[in-house]
Amino acid sequence: MRSVRLNPQLLQQPSFLDRCPAGSTRIWDVSATVLGILAFLVLAGSMAIWFRKIQAVQIPENRGAFVASWAIAGLLGVTALVQGVGWIGGIPAGIAAAVGFGFTLLFLISPQKVGSDAIRVGATLPAFKALDENGEPFESASIAGKPVLLKFFRGHW
Repeated sequence: MRSVRLNPQLLQQPSFLDRCPAGSTRIWDVSATVLGILAFLVLAGSMAIWFRKIQAVQIPENRGAFVASWAIAGLLGVTALVQGVGWIGGIPAGIAAAVGFGFTLLFLISPQKVGSDAIRVGATLPAFKALDENGEPFESASIAGKPVLLKFFRGHW
């Protein structure tokens, strides 16, 4: 069996908890400026990926990772603001908190569900009548037999 000897000098060095101010409950000793900038980077990265996927019409059905990253960015931003960040970290922290929580809220209050009667890619177009962009009557029968891309837009507002 091996014996282990402790170095008494190591035991005399202050620990992390000894270096924290009295009564502090911080787990990590991260400056508020770094936290604010980190919040902004998390938000900017997830938003860049989100808008790239929207542009390519490749938004995943499970958007939980995006919503989680927006909420995390918002929480990091608020944490930085509560810690008393200066303007260098405060501006990105404020943007991350506002936009992160804003997008999370928009996602939660405006769910878009695909109905059971939705038209699938390659399916036959049902007959309908509507007005075109010039206000002229349009019938779906007029495009029968031709390849067509129909795009319907529903805003979140």
